[in-house]
Amino acid sequence: MIPRTRYNLPKSSLGGSVIIVGVEANRKLSPARSPIKPVTPSSVKILMVVEAGVIGFLAYWIISEYTFNAYFQVYVDQLIGTHITTFTAALGLSIGLAGSAVAAAMYRNLKHAKYRVETVAAPKIRGAVDKILSGLPTLDELQRPRVARDSAVSPTAPLPAAQKLPPVPVSPEQKQIKLDDTKS
Repeated sequence: MIPRTRYNLPKSSLGGSVIIVGVEANRKLSPARSPIKPVTPSSVKILMVVEAGVIGFLAYWIISEYTFNAYFQVYVDQLIGTHITTFTAALGLSIGLAGSAVAAAMYRNLKHAKYRVETVAAPKIRGAVDKILSGLPTLDELQRPRVARDSAVSPTAPLPAAQKLPPVPVSPEQKQIKLDDTKS
């Protein structure tokens, strides 16, 4: 049994505010729901720019040293030539470990998202699906024969004169071309 000391007691027992746990905590404390957008302080931005400048300067220095110093060229070529398999193995191992860590994190997030969909969003989705399905016709309604309810328009009634189109005259050349096409 864990002894109850001040640091492991809930805040509510200390006279403070209540601790929110579980799904409710995720919903209320999510940064996406916060009205205050996260802002990077200007001092941190300045530090990032200074660090990028130092890294750029050191990279330029090493490239310049390799270009103009023959002894450094021999050293680097010898170092890379003799230890290329070590570098390749270390690179492959680091890529494999990083990929495994990313895959494990994505799997964990997938399980968490699936749990949240099943517990939080399921009642909302179920209600929406029931509402949509209630508006669709059933199988019995689809199989019944439909009878036309509007008897004012019959399919055999002649069209009014305004809707009749005049016949298109056919020239003798078109008749000749049509006859030639049917013969061949």
